Amino acid sequence: MTVQTNTLHLGVLGKNLGHSLSPEIHTDLLNQLQIQGTYEKYEMNELEVTQVLDFMKERQITGMNVTIPYKEELYKMVDVPDSHAKEIGAVNTILIQNGISYGYNTDYIGATTMLKKSGIDLQHQRIVILGAGGACKALVYGLHLEGAASITVAARSEKAKTHLKECFPYIRTCSFQDIPEGDLIINTTPVGMFPNIDASPADAEILKKFRIAADIVYNPLLTKFLQIAKEEGLQVVTGLNMLVNQAIASEEIWLNKKINYEIGYEIHEKLKKMFN
Repeated sequence: MTVQTNTLHLGVLGKNLGHSLSPEIHTDLLNQLQIQGTYEKYEMNELEVTQVLDFMKERQITGMNVTIPYKEELYKMVDVPDSHAKEIGAVNTILIQNGISYGYNTDYIGATTMLKKSGIDLQHQRIVILGAGGACKALVYGLHLEGAASITVAARSEKAKTHLKECFPYIRTCSFQDIPEGDLIINTTPVGMFPNIDASPADAEILKKFRIAADIVYNPLLTKFLQIAKEEGLQVVTGLNMLVNQAIASEEIWLNKKINYEIGYEIHEKLKKMFN
């Protein structure tokens, strides 16, 4: 996986990237690691994204992060998905090497590290995940690896719930109307993300059933979902650490080297100030 060019070209792929913090995070990481590189935003529609791998090869882009709504689509497109991406069925990191596209998922690392850094022992926890997209799959996979007692996914689509049960037979599913009691509730939907900051995927009655609430949305830092949880006395975990940690894991893939995750602390604190 050695980078062949003097300057490493990287980026993030998504549909709407106006408020993405990925360029700030990766530019900071490259500077700290003393790597000469660039990191750009690549907004593409559904038609354009079908050509993204050719686009990367033409532009000599070594790696890309993939965000909403293309993680599951890119999983189907890459030449070689790794074992974790296969289990999850979604890709958030692409590497092009010698003309071959490799797909990885670092979201599960970002999510479990985010929760553990907040002092949460994930073993034996009863966990409810809101939403059934690519990020949900990464969390289900990661939380199961960590030994969660039970994982329930709340989703509106019966088709999505059936698909998830096929992928992960050990989970339970429910509607948003019959969410069970648990220890930890995690939002993986885009509800509450900037600019629609007054929306929450769950109300106070649901949140009262839990001790801890986490949101993978990071803009705003304290989403409406987390505000309600805080008012109800729950421990809250913001999504910024997940973003930073999955970024470090992506850099490890692109650079083919181990990185000390403590490198992300300073970046997290800098970004946190942007929201205050």
